[in-house]
Amino acid sequence: MLLSKGETMYEPAKAPRFEVGDRVLALAPTNPHRGKEGVVVEVVERANDKIYRYAVRFVDGTTDTLFGFELELV
Repeated sequence: MLLSKGETMYEPAKAPRFEVGDRVLALAPTNPHRGKEGVVVEVVERANDKIYRYAVRFVDGTTDTLFGFELELV
């Protein structure tokens, strides 16, 4: 595949894996919230990359921002 000047090889952004209001479980082994349930309160999009992050409020009232692969639906 040949690219013209200014084109990138990135695929178009896919839809977010989770939506605001989804109940999720934290899976990341290095995250202090591992094994805890929370609710997605914001889908974070950054202009310079195409990877969604998710702000999650946990049952203890704390909030953390995680990647989709660090979460699963409850």
